Amino acid sequence: MIVGLWRLKMKGAFNSPDMEEITPEYVAQLGKEWFESMVDATPEEELFSLPKFEHRLVQEHRDGHQEGERDGEAKILMRQLQRRFGIVPDWVREKVAKAELSFLENWSLRIFDAQSLDDIFFDKV
Repeated sequence: MIVGLWRLKMKGAFNSPDMEEITPEYVAQLGKEWFESMVDATPEEELFSLPKFEHRLVQEHRDGHQEGERDGEAKILMRQLQRRFGIVPDWVREKVAKAELSFLENWSLRIFDAQSLDDIFFDKV
């Protein structure tokens, strides 16, 4: 389904009188946007019934999105830590760099009540 819709969209673009203005970068960006919109609009059960190649593309898209979200959360947390505590030690940088998204989200909330880095990164028993 996704590939078929993409072909229809591209046929329309290539038959356009503005074809001279279409650059390779434009086509690549159009493809990325179209793919993202199709993945977002396609029901989950239909995505899982896709042939292996298309399914892999969908999974890579989702993985990339999650990785980007994790990286963004880590960047914001590091900025908050620097603002609150000054110089951030290497052990904190390493912990943040390796952390999963759920940990980053939790730590970014703890920063509001924390008096020290230990209050953020170590659970009190």
